[in-house]
Amino acid sequence: MNEPSKRDILLLELERERSIRRTARLLYAKRSRIRDELDRLISHLSLLVAVPQKTAEDPQPESDILIEAAKRIDDPIFTDLVIQIIQERNS
Repeated sequence: MNEPSKRDILLLELERERSIRRTARLLYAKRSRIRDELDRLISHLSLLVAVPQKTAEDPQPESDILIEAAKRIDDPIFTDLVIQIIQERNS
């Protein structure tokens, strides 16, 4: 007798879906800003730290140093993100 009506259940599901979509939009926007900031950091790496000059043996020492440094902070998700951005920049 005290069962919620189908209309109430539908409204709850609609509110839930709206909340999920709103949260997804916010997460997407935040992810985009984080990627942009990380891309700028990678761009300015040579200004922030001493980077060896490019040589025939190592044409991308900046990328190698950044990848190695990211691996040392023991955060595989962050390291994967850094590597992904570097690969996108080199493509």
